[in-house]
Amino acid sequence: MAVRVEDKGNGVTLLTLVGQSDRNYLDTDALLELADTAGALATRPGLRVLVVTGAGDTFCGGRKGKTGLTQASDVADDLNAILKVNSAFAALPVPTVLAVEGAAFGWGFGMSAQADYVVAAADAVFALPEMSHGMPPLIVLSYLFRFVSYKRGFELSLTSREISAADAERYGIITEVVPKGATLAAAMKVADFIAAQDAKSISLLRKFGREAAQLADPTRSEYAVSLMSVLLAERALAAQQNPNATQH
Repeated sequence: MAVRVEDKGNGVTLLTLVGQSDRNYLDTDALLELADTAGALATRPGLRVLVVTGAGDTFCGGRKGKTGLTQASDVADDLNAILKVNSAFAALPVPTVLAVEGAAFGWGFGMSAQADYVVAAADAVFALPEMSHGMPPLIVLSYLFRFVSYKRGFELSLTSREISAADAERYGIITEVVPKGATLAAAMKVADFIAAQDAKSISLLRKFGREAAQLADPTRSEYAVSLMSVLLAERALAAQQNPNATQH
């Protein structure tokens, strides 16, 4: 199981990401499971808040996609798992509160940007490491500029630079910073506060707020997938044809 779901009472549900290795990576199957889980939670009676955290001391080290795919359509199917997760969380009728310890890289960075409220540990680090592997993080960029300036987002993508929780808060990616080990307790406190409010008002606040901020643009995300699919398929094919060549 890539996710663990716990009912914490008072309409609060805790979802824990259980990935691979101590870096808590999520592969394609894990992302699809996460999308299905979020979709099921959307119809759970009495749900008021969803809190998301990572197993161990790492939120998420990023996504591990399938390798060796030489057909753009196959790469697109793999990448579309990300879009399914994003869509499932965006469709939730309740706020999502994240508790981030350790690293939030790649997909974990993107999830942090998209969530409604994010509590991060003071020593947490955030990064888009894709370009260090020669792959532009186009899916994250399809919505990242809703939160940060173009120049900042371009620089973070270009350099794969790790940023601190304090910088992530300053850039508008997360909401607040707390001491190491205190994120889940702080996130549950936020969740309890939200759960105590009028349910319909909270749902409208989230729905209208996200629409007004134009947080989701499926067309742009799908375009990002199409561009990346061609790039990655061509690269995999070239690697098969010339295995001794260095790929960037």
